[in-house]
Amino acid sequence: MLSYSAQQIWDIIIDFNNYSEWWPSAVKTKVLKISDVIKGSQIEVRPYGGMGFICEVVKVEPNAKLVMEYSGIYKGLGVWIISENNGHCNVVYEIDLDPNHLLIWILSHLLPVDKIHYNLMENVFLGLEQKLKTKFGH
Repeated sequence: MLSYSAQQIWDIIIDFNNYSEWWPSAVKTKVLKISDVIKGSQIEVRPYGGMGFICEVVKVEPNAKLVMEYSGIYKGLGVWIISENNGHCNVVYEIDLDPNHLLIWILSHLLPVDKIHYNLMENVFLGLEQKLKTKFGH
């Protein structure tokens, strides 16, 4: 649980231009397209030493849900979910991806990809919390 409003968390999550400020340095992000309505915005994500993929915003529920469609080496969806209760928020990132590249498919059978992704996202959440502290205090 975070001691920030859904609006404060939302503002950080949709600020694609500043992902590099709170995402792990092992992951490079590049904004490909920004939409005024958020839907249709695209970012490229490139893990250190890995191949990149594109995330495009396909559904927006302000302050509550941001759905991103993955393309490239993965296909599927990633969903930021923010739920607020008594001034505290829970933030979750759900992901449902399939490899869309032969090498990634092979690696997914040889390496603990789920654990690697979990560890990466744990660092993303730590970065999110630090960014919130820097921007809004606490």
